[in-house]
Amino acid sequence: MAGVVARELKQHRAFASHEQEVLLGLQIAATRIMEPWEKFLKTSADLTPNQYNVLRILRGSHPTRLPCGEIAERMIARDPDITRLVDRLGRRGLVSRGRSRQDRRVVEVGITEKGLHALRGLDGHVDRFPKAMLGHLGLKKLEQLVALLEAIIAERSTFP
Repeated sequence: MAGVVARELKQHRAFASHEQEVLLGLQIAATRIMEPWEKFLKTSADLTPNQYNVLRILRGSHPTRLPCGEIAERMIARDPDITRLVDRLGRRGLVSRGRSRQDRRVVEVGITEKGLHALRGLDGHVDRFPKAMLGHLGLKKLEQLVALLEAIIAERSTFP
């Protein structure tokens, strides 16, 4: 990344550490990769990435319904207000909600046929997106990146 992160940030001073440069580089790269996906979801399906993620989680468990807490645990980007997110999807008819038979206090959510149809319409784009964004790296660099990301994810350091 020698200099690329600094140039992107128009920063002329040295970074406080290599870790700082890498962390900022990861943020820039993630944003550059995800911005086109976010725009695509908004314009083609009127969904946010978190809404799309909820629908994918529910499709994966279909026909089993999931409690909101379990949906939240499976999210890629944590959303502190999963209830409001599910409410928005429910108003559009993409998900349905109901009380658990075992514990009436628990609200369970399932994907509707309309939600499944919406995802099917996006599936081809989902399949092409990773190659379009990262295919230029080639197999060797992708394998290296996977190994580095796995090391970062597995460590789960905490701060402070």
